[in-house]
Amino acid sequence: MLQRTIVVSSNTQPLVCLRRDEAVVVGTPLEAIKRLESGDIRTIILAGSYATNGEFADFIGAFYPRIRIRREV
Repeated sequence: MLQRTIVVSSNTQPLVCLRRDEAVVVGTPLEAIKRLESGDIRTIILAGSYATNGEFADFIGAFYPRIRIRREV
């Protein structure tokens, strides 16, 4: 199955409940951007400290308008 969701979290076990075959967890915004460029990603979940990072969410919204953004604090 294609992983269509990215979870951006500095915690390797984020509190977001997703099956591993449905999502990939990355630890930095740069890793997230690499995944966005290379795949059919539909949703990005910003977890933990990334959920409150308005600049990164704004960047994703501006450069990847088709991507759904969720924040999990």
